[in-house]
Amino acid sequence: MPDPKKWLIDQPLELVPFAKWQRTVNLMASLFKAPAGFIVQHTEEGYQVTIASQQEENPYSVGGIIPADTNIFCRKIVQTRQELYVKAATQEDEWLTNPEVSEDGFNSYLGVPIFWPSGKPFGTICVMDFAITDYDEPYVELIRQFRDIVQADLALLDHFDQFRALAMTDELTGLYNRRGFTTVAEQRIQLAKRNDASLALIYMDMNGLKTVNDQLGHPQGDALLKALAESLKQHFRSSDVLARIGGDEFLLMAETNDLDALAKSCQDIDQQLKHHLAQYSDIRTGVSFGLLQMNDLSRPLESWIQLADEKMYEDKRSRRRD
Repeated sequence: MPDPKKWLIDQPLELVPFAKWQRTVNLMASLFKAPAGFIVQHTEEGYQVTIASQQEENPYSVGGIIPADTNIFCRKIVQTRQELYVKAATQEDEWLTNPEVSEDGFNSYLGVPIFWPSGKPFGTICVMDFAITDYDEPYVELIRQFRDIVQADLALLDHFDQFRALAMTDELTGLYNRRGFTTVAEQRIQLAKRNDASLALIYMDMNGLKTVNDQLGHPQGDALLKALAESLKQHFRSSDVLARIGGDEFLLMAETNDLDALAKSCQDIDQQLKHHLAQYSDIRTGVSFGLLQMNDLSRPLESWIQLADEKMYEDKRSRRRD
């Protein structure tokens, strides 16, 4: 879902149907025989033209920002969450300080609010004219229908984002699943290449999960997995990539070259997990982990995962000897 606090046109979202919205606004302006039609977004920074009809007489282009405290028509709609039809702004004192009227010569405005799926105001869709107008009800209903098209598209974006999150997330722990880890980790690798940043990878395996499931039951095993996930979230940054990729296997990617600090975090997590089942003296739990620096980001991610997996098994074997 796009971030409502940021300008939509600045967000790299391929699924936003800007071309469809442009055709919609052009058609709307044509049907109204109006010199200007817009989709305008509102944030705390003000009001930005997201889509502008493409007539030569339209003075406003896409990307223009009007400060939040400016007396404009769209501001009135966002504040009241109501439709607004001003037939002759030059005849109403309220709009004499509106720069759209006093500076650009607009006299008529018809707009309706657009809302995000959450119910928060997105902004407006509107038509403006230099002349006095007298639109009848079918025209008002027409702009409502155009508004519904935009709101339906915003809802589809929201649904897609939810479905994508479900497809990339482990339901039990809330961490990424294997698909999610691969997708996000590949993005982080490309970003690290551009920024000359250092990445580290950890392959972690929970010890004793089968014993817990067999002796205490699967609900206790699930609780242990959730406890490990919470411990990971506590010890690693929100920008790190954390995933449960199998029953008791976890992958972590962090932007750092401080392997000692990462090892210390893993050791702390190991102790926390052991404490979680301290009352069961016959059950040995904890984590084994393989930690490495990804010092050649041109290598495939899967080869790094395999190396970290091998180091994890070395750690697991050493724990068994202990």
